Amino acid sequence: MFGGYAGKILFVDLSKGSIEETVLPEKTYREFIGGYGLGIRILYERMEPGVDPLGPDNMLGFVAGALTGTSVPGSGRYGVVTKSPLTGAWCESNGGGTFGPELKTAGFDAIFFRGISPAPVFLLVKDGEAKLMDASGCWGKDTYETDDWIRGKIGVVKAKIAAIGPSGEAKSLLAGIINEKGRMAARGGVGAVMGSKRLKAVAVQGGAKKIPVANQQKLKEAETRYLSVIKSSEFATGLTAAGTGGALSFLVSIGDSPVKNWRMSGLESMPTATNLDSGNMDKYKKSVYGCRACPIRCGAIIEQKTGPFAIQGEMHRPEYETLAALGNLLMNDNLESVIKANDICNRYAIDTISTGATIALAMECYENGLITREDTDGLDLTWGNADAVAMLTEKIAKREGFGAVLADGPSKAAERIGKGAEKYAMAVRGKGMAFHDPRMSPAGGTAFIADANPGHHMNSQITGMLENGAPVGTDPALQVPKMNPFEDFDKKGPIYAIGAAYHQLLDSSGMCALYTVNTPPPDLAELIARVTGWDFGWEEALEAGRRVLTLRQAFNAREGLTPDKIDLPDRIKNDPLKSGEDTLPKIDFQALREGFFIEMGWDAKTGIPSKQAIQDLGLEALTGDLFA
Repeated sequence: MFGGYAGKILFVDLSKGSIEETVLPEKTYREFIGGYGLGIRILYERMEPGVDPLGPDNMLGFVAGALTGTSVPGSGRYGVVTKSPLTGAWCESNGGGTFGPELKTAGFDAIFFRGISPAPVFLLVKDGEAKLMDASGCWGKDTYETDDWIRGKIGVVKAKIAAIGPSGEAKSLLAGIINEKGRMAARGGVGAVMGSKRLKAVAVQGGAKKIPVANQQKLKEAETRYLSVIKSSEFATGLTAAGTGGALSFLVSIGDSPVKNWRMSGLESMPTATNLDSGNMDKYKKSVYGCRACPIRCGAIIEQKTGPFAIQGEMHRPEYETLAALGNLLMNDNLESVIKANDICNRYAIDTISTGATIALAMECYENGLITREDTDGLDLTWGNADAVAMLTEKIAKREGFGAVLADGPSKAAERIGKGAEKYAMAVRGKGMAFHDPRMSPAGGTAFIADANPGHHMNSQITGMLENGAPVGTDPALQVPKMNPFEDFDKKGPIYAIGAAYHQLLDSSGMCALYTVNTPPPDLAELIARVTGWDFGWEEALEAGRRVLTLRQAFNAREGLTPDKIDLPDRIKNDPLKSGEDTLPKIDFQALREGFFIEMGWDAKTGIPSKQAIQDLGLEALTGDLFA
């Protein structure tokens, strides 16, 4: 028996109320690794193209990675996969904490749902068994209340619970899934899919199964080597001290973090952005924590008991993206209002990135007279209005009044407002852009429009390292020529293909992407080999990554989603970015995407992978519908 996996997955039909256990062959795990790889393997085979994302035939999967539940540093992630109701494309969203490891030790590598329950339910997974339970008593409750209610219902204090809030129940396309009262798989509308199925939560209690490791001694040696790299990383040290938002004002100063809906950049545009640095929350900090098997421990629990933005009880410290979304993007320098808005987003389970992007759209529409106080329920949506930020966040979360106009993200909101509002929607395929400026990163901007999960911000880290000449490993398969990031855009395909394949391996392993930021990334091929017992080198590892990439792209292609339907906003494409006194060169993102597609063997106009690419990766039996 190979190591690393629980060995079983669950299929739950909510329409029928049935649950089926399935054992997958070792070949499937080896070819697709786990996590998102396992997710696309199952969804592509079991879903027809063209299904309504909020209908019964869409599937929703909770997937753990190959290394999830082991002692490997940073392996505490889990993923959620589905067809996105926000983008209409392949969707994957990522969560941390301990839910993923708990699922594995409860006996399952993944759970897949389809159908629509006649009444609200939650799934309980305990001691290797699963059953559906009535959730009528917590339908309508926020995620914090739901977590407490389910614990009382099942009598398991240590259970890990992933739940939707009222926003998911209302099918807001900004809705995510919260586990442990503050860790969210947020993007792409995964919470709306869960709500459409009347699935309120998944509760898991692990411990029934210990994840086997094929070579514990060799794994320990590999972990020790990698731990020494982590401990010597200044970036990792900074994360431990202040979390992901510790350097927000620095990112504003270099032009990476946008101000005023991407119209301004640099600290001179907002000197008070320093108010938003997460170190300023130390006075509210109660404790620190990390995800399972993470020595960095970048999370913190805070309390904000007093003032106009007081919150009830404890909450997770806001991350960088949240601070930028509800802070400098809106020219809001009031940290307490950001904390309050973040608490609302966690309780109702909505994506802070797209919430901020949608409020920014509304503020720019308000500034330009497209909407007035008569439209906004009396809210004064001037830039930097801290009260309005918190109040409008709550209206969006409740899908109430003007909030209902905004509750499905910036692009849908622009359609509803009309009058040319679309030019203020800073989104990719309807998904609000994360707050690292693509004009500073050719790799980052290309990933927004070239990846099958459009607008995602964490999957270009390895590509960016390779493009800038930083080593990602010593194996010959990982070596690329050094090139200027702002030149030769039509020659970057091989670099981008290696970087993207590496990142798919990272996600499918259940590893945290922060372990690739300004830090030498882990030797995933070795770690997977030590855990599983496979003779698994980088050549096979990158092939697995390309296989996952190609099947994800095939998913979009059979949905008719051609590359020209995914693009960056005109403001990003047409307006050069100023960083300090310098104006950065314009990036040809179309050439970068085309080069990547050609290297991957995908048609640059249709997006359809070639028959040769399909055959080379052993996907012909799965993807025959592409060529029928």
